[in-house]
Amino acid sequence: ISVEVRVQDHVATVSSTLQYVNEEERPLEALFVFPLPAEAAVCHFSAKIGEQEIVAEVQDRESARDQYDDAVSSGQQTFLLEESAESPDVFKMSVGCLLAGQNAAVTIIYVTELAVQADHSLRFCLPAVLNPRYTPAGAGIVSEISSGAVPYTLTLSVHVSSPKPISKLESSCTLDPLVFLHSDHTQATVNLSPGHMFDKDVELFVYYQDTHQPSAIVEAGVNTAPP
Repeated sequence: ISVEVRVQDHVATVSSTLQYVNEEERPLEALFVFPLPAEAAVCHFSAKIGEQEIVAEVQDRESARDQYDDAVSSGQQTFLLEESAESPDVFKMSVGCLLAGQNAAVTIIYVTELAVQADHSLRFCLPAVLNPRYTPAGAGIVSEISSGAVPYTLTLSVHVSSPKPISKLESSCTLDPLVFLHSDHTQATVNLSPGHMFDKDVELFVYYQDTHQPSAIVEAGVNTAPP
């Protein structure tokens, strides 16, 4: 799993790409269940198989499920991302008709606001597995997996920018040294140290000078976006 996080002041844009290979000798339909922060808003979902890229569009649940089932029944390659009916913090991704030996790269982008902590830091959390806090009582979702069962690693890069100077960045996991991009310390990058097993949540704490001072960020809009 490869994750890029861009923190702009108090908001994070997170791009996660999952690389998956069908190691079976037959086509299969794969289901992935994963948590997202409760306050996150998914704004992009795409999948790439070879040179073909499929970009998802938002539809009502029943229509999207019907189209997905029809595509699977006819042997077409198709993808479906939907919020779990059991918990709004959990998303389910279905990958249909992935051929034997075929690679798929699935990308999900979401935005989330970072909460200010008691020590004035901003906390970002990348959930790893379905711990009990994500699973309602009696739900049919597997609630926890052992650390030895995680078959994948995580690469994580973080870019932080703010009108306010960045004091430091801490994490619950081992990080490479923080690199400041400007002398005024308003932009910085950091990477997760190589070889991290994604068996627990990754927490990042960003410390700004004058965290509680009001600030505003203006970004250019997308000309092709619908009104």
